[in-house]
Parts: sequence; C-alpha cells; structure tokens
Amino acid sequence: MSLLRSGSHRRAPFLMLLVGLALIAAQAYLAAGPDVARFAVKGSLQKLLLQIPAGIAALIVASKLIDCDFGPITVVALKLAGIMVLAEGVGCWIPIPFFSFMAELAVMLVGFFWLFELGKWETYLVVLLNVGAIIGARYLVDQYMNPSHPYWTADERPRRARRR
Repeated sequence: MSLLRSGSHRRAPFLMLLVGLALIAAQAYLAAGPDVARFAVKGSLQKLLLQIPAGIAALIVASKLIDCDFGPITVVALKLAGIMVLAEGVGCWIPIPFFSFMAELAVMLVGFFWLFELGKWETYLVVLLNVGAIIGARYLVDQYMNPSHPYWTADERPRRARRR
C-alpha cells in the first residue's frame, strides 16, 4: 500500500510502469518463454510511443473543457505511461476479452483519479477522451503508416530523372 501514501505521487508512476511491465513479461513468459517475454515488453514500450502523445492530446482537450492544469508535460507523460502499462499488464492476465477491457478501464479510472487528483466526472471525461485519442491514433497508424500496405508497387515506383 505504499502507492497510497501522500508523498508517493513522484515515484508512483515509475512503480506502476515497472509493475505493469513485470505483469506483461510474466504472462508472456508463462505462455511461451523468455524470448516472447522480451518481445512482449518491447511491444508494450513501443505502444507507449503511440499512447503517450494521444493521451497528452486528450489531456490538452480536457484541460480546455474542465479548466484544469495537469502539470508539466514530462510529469504528465510519465503518469500516462505508468497508467497505460499497468492497465495493459492487468488486462493481459484476464483471458476473456470483455473482462480484460473492463479491467484495463478500471485501472485507467483509478490511475487518472488518483495520480491526477481529479473529481469523479472529470476522471470519466479524461478517460473517455484518452480512450478516444488512443483509438483514433491506432486507426491512423493502421491506415496510413502500416508497412505491409505498399504505397506503390515495385513497377510503379517513382524514378529520378537521369542526368547525362
């Protein structure tokens, strides 16, 4: 219960991040071994590269709607990382997809409420905006940045003009 002490807001995001990565690695290790555990942790950290900017955008919108200051962007990014990885870590242990999503949502609600010290309705708004931003960012990446989707075929590749 050291996360719930009053002075722990500085180290809580780090602990949440580490616990989430440990949960993800443990689940992957139990399912398929050490190589998959490394791959799962690396994949989770790569997902953060998408989730943190989407979450920051959601918090900027929320700050305009509820007139709230979330703090410096570095602190916000660290808190978002801790919440997202812990939510993913908790969700990966539940085999039923609906309950896995609900567990992730519950961790996000508690994380935003506690780490950002928001009210009940403010927390709901921030979580809703954050989920929407993440879904939107994933859609954009899947549609426009997917490496398996070729932008041109090998024969139609633009060529540079030759100099003589």
